[in-house]
Amino acid sequence: MQRQLFALCLIAVACATGAQGSCKATLSAFSTQDATILTQLAHVAEFTLQCSNSAQPSLFAEFPCGKVVPVAKVGDSKYQVSWVEDIKQGSSGNVQVRLFDEDGYANVRKAQRDGDKVSSVKSLLDITVPTKSAYKGPWVKAEILAAVLVGGVAYFAFTTKGKVQS
Repeated sequence: MQRQLFALCLIAVACATGAQGSCKATLSAFSTQDATILTQLAHVAEFTLQCSNSAQPSLFAEFPCGKVVPVAKVGDSKYQVSWVEDIKQGSSGNVQVRLFDEDGYANVRKAQRDGDKVSSVKSLLDITVPTKSAYKGPWVKAEILAAVLVGGVAYFAFTTKGKVQS
C-alpha cells in the first residue's frame, strides 16, 4: 500500500512539474529603427516554444522593470510579446524576459500581494531578447548647417569685396 501511495505521489509531482525546465524557445526580435519623430521605441519578440510534453501553455512575461504582461499566442506554438520604452532610456543590448505559465503567474501575483520578491518565483523559461538602438536623427540639424554655410559665404563675399575695392 505504501509503495502504491509513494508511486502515486511521484506521478502527481511529475505531472505538476512536467512543463518546468523542459521547454526551449527559438526567438526572432524586432526593434524600432527610426526614432526621429517618435517619443517611444517599440520592441517585439516572437518565439516558438517547444516543450517536451507537447504542451502549449498560456504564458505571461515579466520584464526587468517588474511589469508582468500576458503573452500573445499567434499560431501553433508561436508566441509574441512586445513592449515600449522612452527614447531617452532606450539603448541597445539584451533584455532578459522571464516567462511564466498560469501556475507561475499565480505565484507571481501571490508574491506581489505578500510583498515578496518576484525574482524568487521560478520561471518556466527565460529568454534573452536582443534590442537595437534607433536612429535619432543627424548630429547637426539642417537649419544650423545652412545658417553656418550662409554666414561663411557672406564672410567670404565681404572680405573679397573689400580686397577688390582697395
